[in-house]
Formats: sequence, structure tokens, C-alpha cells
Amino acid sequence: IGFWFAIEDATLDNGCLWVAPGGHRTTLRRRFERRLDARPGENVTTFVELDDTPLPSPPDDLQPLEVAAGTLVVLHGLLPHWSDVNRSPASRHAYSLHCVDRHAAYPAANWLQRPPDLPFRTLAEGASALAAR
Repeated sequence: IGFWFAIEDATLDNGCLWVAPGGHRTTLRRRFERRLDARPGENVTTFVELDDTPLPSPPDDLQPLEVAAGTLVVLHGLLPHWSDVNRSPASRHAYSLHCVDRHAAYPAANWLQRPPDLPFRTLAEGASALAAR
């Protein structure tokens, strides 16, 4: 699950999120993975095609999510989403957090990896660590 916090207003002009309504009920079409055969020190990532059904594309298949600063958008892991380029002079700062069920099998090829000295923590462990600082 993804949590996307709008720190500033997100509008069509400054590149708000776009989503495919009901898209979380479909299958995973592509997965972003690290190439495990890359040379040491190389950070090579690629999309792996799982289902060749075309992804929704803006603006026909997606709806914009214009939101005010302070809004929390919760994104299902299967929801096709996209954000446009910011073509305005206004910034669009946001903070995102991804949560993974502790019982989920987390693939070694997943593009998001933590080093061995910084393993995944539960939200409670993370909060305790922050409070101890």
C-alpha cells in the first residue's frame, strides 16, 4: 500500500496524480525490478512484463486527482497511477510511504531494497527508533 501525502496543492498544472478507477481489481501488468545479473556497484532496473494488456493511459483511461495540501491519498498496490510533469512555476511537494505486509514474500529482485545493516522494520519499531533520537 502506498501513502501519498500532499505537502502542497497538487493540480493539473503542477502535475497531480492520475489514477485508473477500479484498476486495483485488475492483475499486475508490470513489475519494476533490479537486474540481479548486473555488475557489482551497478544499479540497473527494468520493467518485467507480466501481462501484455495495455496499461491505462492519460487522459482517456485515467482520472486526475487534484488535491489540496494536507490530503492523504492511499494507493492500492495494484492501482495503475501516474503523475504528469510539472509544467508550472508552482512546486508540488509530496511525501510518499510504501508499506509491505510482514508476511508477504519480498522478492530479492524488487527494485526497492534495504541494505543488510538497515532491515525492514514494523511501523512501531520505526516510531520507537525515531523517538529514541
